[in-house]
Amino acid sequence: MLNALLDEALPRSPSFITFDAVTPPPKSEANTEALLTAALEQVAYGLALVHIDTRQIRFANGLAFEAMHAPGNTRTGLCGAEGRLSTVQRGDAGQLDRAMQRAKTGMRGLIGLGTEGMSPTVAVVPLATPLANGHALLVFSKRQLCDSSTVALFARERGLTGAEGNVLAAVCTGLRPREIATRHGVQISTVRSQLRSIRLKTRCETIRQLVETISVLPPTARHLSACG
Repeated sequence: MLNALLDEALPRSPSFITFDAVTPPPKSEANTEALLTAALEQVAYGLALVHIDTRQIRFANGLAFEAMHAPGNTRTGLCGAEGRLSTVQRGDAGQLDRAMQRAKTGMRGLIGLGTEGMSPTVAVVPLATPLANGHALLVFSKRQLCDSSTVALFARERGLTGAEGNVLAAVCTGLRPREIATRHGVQISTVRSQLRSIRLKTRCETIRQLVETISVLPPTARHLSACG
């Protein structure tokens, strides 16, 4: 099934897996590949399969495609020029080379080349299976801790009011109670009362526990629903 992922390919759309144009895969295999592509589009991380030596990009889901093309590549520092992995800044090429060489020896690594902070944004994971020998999986970091759709569904499932849902969404972006009160045009006592109600309905003793609970929920962002 993964043969198609390792066939020579160039990026043609925000999500791509291409097959040999002369010998198309059997219908059942093509259906399986389509299902696999659809499944990978639901993952909240950008995923790209890259040949370590040639840097050829064999597969990328939509989020990875966005991360390697403007404006997303300013955050990751990586780009997919002519179907091959490279760095946006020429001076960063050495760091990418070292990470790929480590992957060649079976070592995982983290690289951070973007202009938006120094924290690592991409994991380089060597694939040890015989079929994927010589390839590495790039895993791009999530764009945000809690996506708005997940927060909204969580709020609805736990019976939060509309106002409480808005406060929960603000908390998940890192705002403090006083900042939330200012943004919503209410007294801070109102926000504190809403937070107490939210903790009661979600059975979380602290705001930290509440945010941690939401941060590990399955992603349900609307943009993940569109494949291809």
